[in-house]
Amino acid sequence: MASGPSSGDGHNGHAAAHAADDAIDASLACALQVLDAVPLLMREIRSEMRQSAPAALSVPSFRALIFAHARPGGSLTELAAHLGVTLPTASVTVDKLTARGLMRAPREDGGLRRRTLFLSPRGERVVRRAREHTVKALGARLQSLPVGQLQALRSGLAALSDQVAGGGLTRRHLERT
Repeated sequence: MASGPSSGDGHNGHAAAHAADDAIDASLACALQVLDAVPLLMREIRSEMRQSAPAALSVPSFRALIFAHARPGGSLTELAAHLGVTLPTASVTVDKLTARGLMRAPREDGGLRRRTLFLSPRGERVVRRAREHTVKALGARLQSLPVGQLQALRSGLAALSDQVAGGGLTRRHLERT
């Protein structure tokens, strides 16, 4: 005569349903907060990164360097999608960066636009300086937060990164090993 798996009064079933509803509400509230925060953070990050980039480097060129840093061996097609430009435009950007000694883009067999993208040592230095500058600037903004909040923020961002990455190895995991 029991109505649920553990008791006859059904309270455990209601408690579980309520907990599930709370989890859904919390995940939706968190998703909304992410949607609101990420554009603000990205605007700040982009601004800081550009401040340390060489003045003669256009924003799309700098974004191409960041792409090649994040995805060594990425394709020209992937870069074009990342920049939101046509393949010929991405190709011209890569040609300019290669001519300036910031990128290597060997051509693959099968066509002019089949290239794999890598940063040159000089390009790596440009990106490393930009990242170091940005970390310092963001760190300065965060230093007024209490240590407990900073730890909670790191933990939350790590969990978010892991969830978005589908539980696979993220850069954070790789840095720990």
